[in-house]
Amino acid sequence: MLIYNAGKGVWGSAEEVTSDDFEAAWRTNTFGAFAAARSVIPAMKRRAAGHIIFIGATASRRGGAKTAAFASAKAAQRSLAESLARSLGPSGIHVSRIIIDGIVDEPSTRTKLTDKLDTFFVKPDDIADTALMLTRQKPSAWT
Repeated sequence: MLIYNAGKGVWGSAEEVTSDDFEAAWRTNTFGAFAAARSVIPAMKRRAAGHIIFIGATASRRGGAKTAAFASAKAAQRSLAESLARSLGPSGIHVSRIIIDGIVDEPSTRTKLTDKLDTFFVKPDDIADTALMLTRQKPSAWT
């Protein structure tokens, strides 16, 4: 099983984000996902089984004014996941993506968002429960 949860949140408009920041967002969110998947595919194919789960973001479906780098990189990650799902599904490898619509509860986000209530944050354990559920799906109903 691979759970790709790396993310690079670079915030700003196309005028504000540097080329280096834009590339960093793509390297982490898209190229990293590609490289990680490639590293596990051969073993999964040999077993004719496996799960690749990408942790995505709502930004992959709609870009905001300050998400020029992040949204485009997460959208590319979404397309990568969809392509892998179609090419690897027949080999018994389930590829899925979890879309997180919120801010993950971690020390760095708590430090930046001290005015937010506990209910504002997405709990990592709840994301993990969703990933576990995906690994238990029957192949006829893979999401």
